[in-house]
Amino acid sequence: MLFNFYPWEIDIDIEATKDLYMKRNYAKDSQVNKNIFNTMSEKQKAFFASIGVDILKVKAQEKVYDIDDDDELSEGKIYSMSLDFLMCGSLLSIPDYQEKIYSDEEIFGMNLPDSLKVIKMSEEEKLPIYDIDGWGCVFKHPFFRFEEEEFRKWDCGYILGTILLIKDL
Repeated sequence: MLFNFYPWEIDIDIEATKDLYMKRNYAKDSQVNKNIFNTMSEKQKAFFASIGVDILKVKAQEKVYDIDDDDELSEGKIYSMSLDFLMCGSLLSIPDYQEKIYSDEEIFGMNLPDSLKVIKMSEEEKLPIYDIDGWGCVFKHPFFRFEEEEFRKWDCGYILGTILLIKDL
């Protein structure tokens, strides 16, 4: 099924994605996944359900950082939450900054297909995110976050979604 998460256009096989999460569990600490699931809005839950992702089995991490009082920052705590979720399918379009990364022979070493559309971003959109009811998401190739051999080629059959939230406590 085609999804337009501007500037990303993605072809997601929803049934294969559901099957992936039936067979594999990427959660490192199931309690973290449960905590995140319990704080999600209905729109966020609906988004993940619509693409076949089981949030209880994605790679998730929560951390609280203590910030010491110094000249630039006042003492406090910062909460960080990250989600990395796989989808079965392929990227059909990417923003231009990703083309530069993926085309770098030293970093990525892959040949991008001619059919991949590259969306030129304006100055205001240089690092775009897709908003999932207040959560900023970036879609990319899983190469940098998953080390398994199956992710070492461009047409590996997977797309990675990444969400990073940081807030003061």
